[in-house]
Amino acid sequence: MKFDLSAINLNECSRCDYESAPSSVALNLGSQSMSSASPFTFSFAAPSSSSSSGTGLVRRFAPVLSRIGIASEVEKKCSRGDDPENDQFTIQPGRSMCWAVLWKNDTGRKHPGSLLGDYGHIERLSSWVHLISGIVFAIYAILRPFVITKEHTIAESMTTAVAWSVAFAFISSTIYHITSPSKRLARWTRQLDYAAIYLGLAVGSVADFAIATRSFQNTSILAVLDGPLACVLVAIFFFVRRSILPSDDTWDTFLGGCTLSFGLMRKTHLDLGHTGARQATSFLLSIAYFTTVPLLFDNFGTTEAATIFVLELGCLGILVAGMLLDNHLVYPDVALSEGKGPRFLVCKGCGCVGSSHALWHILTVIAALKCQASREYALSLQ
Repeated sequence: MKFDLSAINLNECSRCDYESAPSSVALNLGSQSMSSASPFTFSFAAPSSSSSSGTGLVRRFAPVLSRIGIASEVEKKCSRGDDPENDQFTIQPGRSMCWAVLWKNDTGRKHPGSLLGDYGHIERLSSWVHLISGIVFAIYAILRPFVITKEHTIAESMTTAVAWSVAFAFISSTIYHITSPSKRLARWTRQLDYAAIYLGLAVGSVADFAIATRSFQNTSILAVLDGPLACVLVAIFFFVRRSILPSDDTWDTFLGGCTLSFGLMRKTHLDLGHTGARQATSFLLSIAYFTTVPLLFDNFGTTEAATIFVLELGCLGILVAGMLLDNHLVYPDVALSEGKGPRFLVCKGCGCVGSSHALWHILTVIAALKCQASREYALSLQ
């Protein structure tokens, strides 16, 4: 006896809207003595509904049929985020990426099912958050030597340098996210983004050491250079690796599959097998500050040192929360793509959505402000 059912192919599109064409299910009953050219068949048409439950009993028993080896297949069109009619990430040829990402992304089509409206872009909120923050930190860095600094010590100068490095990191991030729709440009602006991050970590490490040791009093030069050298080595390793890998191998789509809420699809260059190494080294470089904690308690009073420690610990907590949100939970992107999630993070009128990466950008700004406030407090005690 031979069964040949043209039923449902249970794939990853099980929860998305699709158009189901009338499908026939045929049973061919035969034996070794019966001619295969004249099987006994019957068929029925599946209901043509756009809902995921419109395939009836055949869909309900598809997992069972699949497990016992009976082939199943259906002709259906699944709504995908990377389909040309739904793609709001790719910038149309001849259009300005800066204008499209920051202001108006005209794809030449309407997008009634998009969380971004008709003219939004997934990178818009991320770009604006770091653009504004970069400008604010640059203004702060310019004014600080004249308004805040009372004595031009090494610690004071390094704190101003940190402000410049943070401004540079935020502006570099903005440049990357504006150019991220271009596979060719994003390959190099992503390098700029990470180089600026490592620069900020290196300068911040020196500044924190200068504050903890009251401008490097009785301090070994090796202790001062440990943090910056680690940042340089990590930056060089990933720069070389990303430069060697073909861009076609690293360019990948995120949330491009079946989705109920469009506009969340984006493409990016990945570190592939070294993604975990990048995340781990970034985390280690972020916690390098805590090597200065014993020096804080030696050079400051217990209460003051404990206050500075708690402020810095709060900065780390914010960064870790952002890393988990963006890299592991991917919230609220996945929930929104399934037609769920917090709708207050969606603004169709301004073409923005609070994606996991946009929330990460907001948290990095909060952490940077908190860290700088901690440094200013520590300097006020000297």
